[in-house]
Amino acid sequence: MNPEQPVPYKGNILVVDDHYANLSLLTQVLSEQGYEVRVAPNGKLALKSVLATPPDLILLDIMMPEMDGYQVCDRLKANKRTREIPVIFLSALGEALDKVKAFDVGGVDYITKPFDPVEVLARIKNHLRLREVELKLIDQNALLQKQIESRRQAEVEIRLLLATTQAISRCDDVHSALAAVLRLVCITIQWNYGDAWIPSNDGKVLECSQGWYASDASFSDFRHQSLCLKFGSNVGLQGRIWTSKQPEWIEDIAAEDEQSFLRSQIAIAAGLKAAFGVPILVNDQVLAILIFYKKTTAATSSRLIELVTAVATQLGALIQRKQIEDTLRIAEERYHSIVENAVEGIYQATPSGRLLSANPALAKLYGYDSPTALMTSLQDISQQLYVDPNRRNEFVAAMETDNAVIGFESMIYRKDGQKIWISENARAVRDAQGHLLYYEGTVSDITARKLAQEALKYQKEQTERLLLNILPKPIAERLQEQPQIIADSFSEVSVLFADLVGFTDFSSQKSPTELVEFLNLIFSKFDLLSQKHGLEKIKTIGDAYMVVGGLPTYREDHAEAIARMALDMQASLDSVNNKLGQSFCLRIGINIGPVVAGVIGLTKFIYDLWGDTVNVASRMESSGIPGEIQVTSAVYERLKHKFALKKRGDIAIKGKGEMTTYFLVNSHESTG
Repeated sequence: MNPEQPVPYKGNILVVDDHYANLSLLTQVLSEQGYEVRVAPNGKLALKSVLATPPDLILLDIMMPEMDGYQVCDRLKANKRTREIPVIFLSALGEALDKVKAFDVGGVDYITKPFDPVEVLARIKNHLRLREVELKLIDQNALLQKQIESRRQAEVEIRLLLATTQAISRCDDVHSALAAVLRLVCITIQWNYGDAWIPSNDGKVLECSQGWYASDASFSDFRHQSLCLKFGSNVGLQGRIWTSKQPEWIEDIAAEDEQSFLRSQIAIAAGLKAAFGVPILVNDQVLAILIFYKKTTAATSSRLIELVTAVATQLGALIQRKQIEDTLRIAEERYHSIVENAVEGIYQATPSGRLLSANPALAKLYGYDSPTALMTSLQDISQQLYVDPNRRNEFVAAMETDNAVIGFESMIYRKDGQKIWISENARAVRDAQGHLLYYEGTVSDITARKLAQEALKYQKEQTERLLLNILPKPIAERLQEQPQIIADSFSEVSVLFADLVGFTDFSSQKSPTELVEFLNLIFSKFDLLSQKHGLEKIKTIGDAYMVVGGLPTYREDHAEAIARMALDMQASLDSVNNKLGQSFCLRIGINIGPVVAGVIGLTKFIYDLWGDTVNVASRMESSGIPGEIQVTSAVYERLKHKFALKKRGDIAIKGKGEMTTYFLVNSHESTG
C-alpha cells in the first residue's frame, strides 16, 4: 500500500481488552485497513464509551476483571440504543460451552486467541456488510410501510367518497341521504356521533335535521335535546360555520364557554369531548352543516377536515338534486291528490275511444272551454288525442291484461296542437257477468316532471362526458362500475414526449391570452392527431405534450402509430408556422417498454404513467435536437423495416449513462 495515499474510512470499531498488547495489535491492524479504532481496557469504560458514541462494531474480550465480556454484552443488548451493535468475542477460551454462552448473550461471532489478523479483518468486514444491509432493509421497510399506510388512507378516502355517492343515490329524500352520509363518515373516521343542521324555510335559523347517527344508544338524550335547539347567525358552533362558510374544530368541548359552544353542557353529560363541523356549499350557499362528535379529545386534523369537506362538496350537488326531486315528488303527490278529489281531469270512455263523460278540469287540460266542447270535438281518442296513434292500442292491451293501468304516460295533442305529457290512472268497469262496459280514470299533466327528468338526464350525460374528457373511456367505465383504485401494468407501450422549442422566448413577448390561444391552437391539432392514430393523450405540461400508444387497450402496431403521430405533429406545426409567420419546431423523444398506469387524485382525477420507460422517453426529448425525433434502440428495432431512421450515435443520458439513439426521418410509405 502506498503510504502517501489515504486509506478510505470503513467504520468505527471499539476494541475492549484488558491486555495492552492485544489493544495495540488490533489498533494497528484495523487502522491500517481504514477503520477508526477506539479502545477500552475494561467493561465499565467500554459501556460508557458505547453510550457516549455508539460504534459500528465491538471486538470484546471475555476474561476481564470486575466485569467480564459476557456481562458487558448482556448490558449492551438490554439497552435499546445499543442492542443492535454487532459484538464479536475475542477470547482464549476455546470450549464449546464458552462459545455457546457468547452467542446466547447476543454475540454475532467468536474468534479464539491467538488470532490471525487476516481472519479478524475478514469477519469484521463481513459483519459490517451484514449490518449495512440490515440497516438498509430497515429503512426500506419503514419507507414501504409509510407508502402502504398512505395508499391505504387514500383508498379509504376514495371508497368513502364512492360509497357516499352510492348511498345518496339510493335514498328517497334529503334527510335519509344526510343520515346515510353521517353514518358512513362516522364509521370511517371512527367518531361517535353526527348530526346535520339545515336552514329553516325562512332562512333565519338553523334547525336540526331528521338525519343523524350515533355509535350507541347512550346518545338518545343528547339527540332529543338537540332537536329542541335552533341556532342563528354566528351563534354557537353551527351558527359560526353558517356565517363563515368554513370548517371549525373544537379539540376539547370542556374548555369552551357556554357562549362559544351552546351545547357544551349536554355534550359533556353525554360523554362527548371533541367536535368539528363542515358546511355543505353549493354556489356559495350553505345547504346544510355536518357536525361530528367524539368521546375523546382530538387535536385538529387538516386531513380529516379535507376528507369530510370533499364528502360535503360531493354531497352538496346531490342534496340539491334531491331537493329538486323532493319538490317535484311532493308537487306531483299533491297534484294527484287533487285529481283524486275531482279537481283534476276525470273521464269515462268507451273501449272504441269515445268519451262518455269529462269534468271541467279535463277539458281545461286538453285546451277546451268546456266538457261539452271537448266531447263534441274529440270523437276518436286513438287518432285525435295521442301523438303516437298506436298508444291507445297499448292502453287497451294493458287494460285487458291487468284490468287497470297506473301511471300510464303518453304524449298528447291539446286543442291548439301543443304537445304535452299526461299520466293516466284508469280501471275497467264491467257488469255482473264480467262484460266490459267502459274505462274510467284520472288524467294529470306531468310535462314539468318529464322536462325535469330530461334536464337531470342531460346533466348526468354532461357529467359523464366531462369524466371522459379527463380519463380514457375504459378507465372511466371501470371507475363507475367498480369504485376502487385503478393501477394496471402494461408489458409494452410506446411513449412520446414533445416540447415546443422557442416557446419561452415567444412567451415573453405575448400576453397571457395570446399564449393560451396559441398553445390551444397547436395542442388541439395534436389532440386530433392522437384521435386519428388511435393513441391516448396523457397530459400537457406547459409547452410539453405527452401521448402514449398501446393502452389502456393494447394494439400490436402502437410503435408505428406513435411514429406516424410524431411525423404528423411536425407537419402540423409547419402548417401553423406558415400560417402565423412563426418558426417554431418540436423536440420529440420516443421510447418503448413496460409501464404502470393508473388513476390518482381525490377531487381531480388524473390518468398517468410511471416507470423507467417514461423516464427514458422524457430523456429522449430533453437530450434531443430541435426539429428532430430522437428514439431509443428499442424503437429503432421496431420501426427500421417500415420507417427511415438515421443513427445519431452514443450520447450521455441522465440516470442511464451512454445510450445509442436514432433520429426518425420519415415513413417508407411517404417516400414511395
